[in-house]
Formats: sequence, C-alpha cells, structure tokens
Amino acid sequence: MSYLTDEEKAERIKQWWSDNGSAVIGGVILGIAGLFGWNWWTDRQADRAEAASELYMMVLSHVDAGQFAQASALAPELAENGRGTPYVSMGWALMADIAVRQDDSKGAIHALEQARATAHEEGYRQVMSLRLARHLVAADRVDEAETVLADVTADAFSGLRAEVRGDIARARGESGEARRHYEAALAAGHDTEFLRLKLDELAA
Repeated sequence: MSYLTDEEKAERIKQWWSDNGSAVIGGVILGIAGLFGWNWWTDRQADRAEAASELYMMVLSHVDAGQFAQASALAPELAENGRGTPYVSMGWALMADIAVRQDDSKGAIHALEQARATAHEEGYRQVMSLRLARHLVAADRVDEAETVLADVTADAFSGLRAEVRGDIARARGESGEARRHYEAALAAGHDTEFLRLKLDELAA
C-alpha cells in the first residue's frame, strides 16, 4: 500500500482545483443566481396577486353598488395586472353578471368565454363552461353550446350537465330527448323548481 506525502496531497489538490475550479465556481454562482431569481419571481407573483385581489374587490364593490360603468372600466386593468392569478377569471365572471343585468347577451357570452379561457382551476373552468353553455342555448347557438358542454365531465356537475343537455334538445325541438335529460338531472339530485317547470311545459 502506498501513501502520499503531504506535498503530493497538496499537489493533487492544486491539480484538481486547476481542472475543476471553474466548474465549481460556476455552479455556485448559478445556484445563487437561481435562488435569487426564484425569490424575485415568487415575490413578484405575490405582489401581482395582492394587486389583483385589491382590484377584484374594487370591481365587486362597484357591482354590489350597481355602479356597472365603473366596474366595467376596471376590467381591462384587472385582466392586465392580474395575469397568472385566479382573479382574472373571477373578474370576467363578474363582467358576465353585469352584462346579464344589462340584458347584454353578447357581452355575457364574451365575458364567460374569457372567464373560461383564463380559469386556473379545472372545477371553476367547468362551472364557467356550464354558464357559457346556458347562454349559448339562449342565444340560439346550440351547436356551440354542445361543444362547450362536452368539457364538463366532473361527476359533481352531472345534474346540471343533464339539464343543459335537455335545454339543447328542447331548442332543437327534440321533446322526448329533452324530457329524458331533464329526468336524468332529477335522478342525479338536481331538483329545482325551474327544472320541474320545464318538464311540466314539455308535458303540456
């Protein structure tokens, strides 16, 4: 067994450092840069979410007060400053509510399309899809409604989905198919007065 002298050990360390020192230093620098970059990015996202939250609350306050023009004026700012946060989709959903109150069918459909497109969470996206499909049926855009409804797959929405399918069938004049879907909605536990009214109307 051979042993290295202290001088030989020192020489080997110097040689290793000469061969690998640049890579080690570069790795450390990259690691530090990555850490600072990550911290900067997370801080920026937190600031953006906070600003978007404040804007959303302002929009909601205007809606609650019936100040629809002021709420609508803030929508573009919310869409721009809230990018990457859930508040963009929530803001568009509020714009849809405003459009409905103002009997603006096209405006409601556009806002719900934006709310659906910017939704971060799949369950929320499916809720927006259900709302959008209802408005498309009301606007006689039945084929589009059917396409949108195909995205609603969660079991939790089975009753609502069946009701909208019934609405689509009724809009096409398919009374028997509409009844079948409405009855399926009831069987899924979606028992509302409006749904029963639609069933009664088919029986009349």
